[in-house]
Amino acid sequence: MHSSQLASLITFHRKQAGLSQMELALYAGVSRNVVQDLEAGKGRASWKNLRAVLGVLNIRLEPAGSLVDAWKRQQSEEAVP
Repeated sequence: MHSSQLASLITFHRKQAGLSQMELALYAGVSRNVVQDLEAGKGRASWKNLRAVLGVLNIRLEPAGSLVDAWKRQQSEEAVP
């Protein structure tokens, strides 16, 4: 997903939820600038802030791909005592 697509997705969900940028920021525990940057497609937000905003909007991004699958297998093997 490109940053412009993510920006559009966040803006769409925020508006559908009837939230202002400030309200979303308050619920997510981030600054309004973080929400503005995300909606503008700027890559300045930390992963922690992005996850907080997406969580409020009930948006879930799931990593995918062959390397992610290999990583998941490695994690599950390491979890076995």
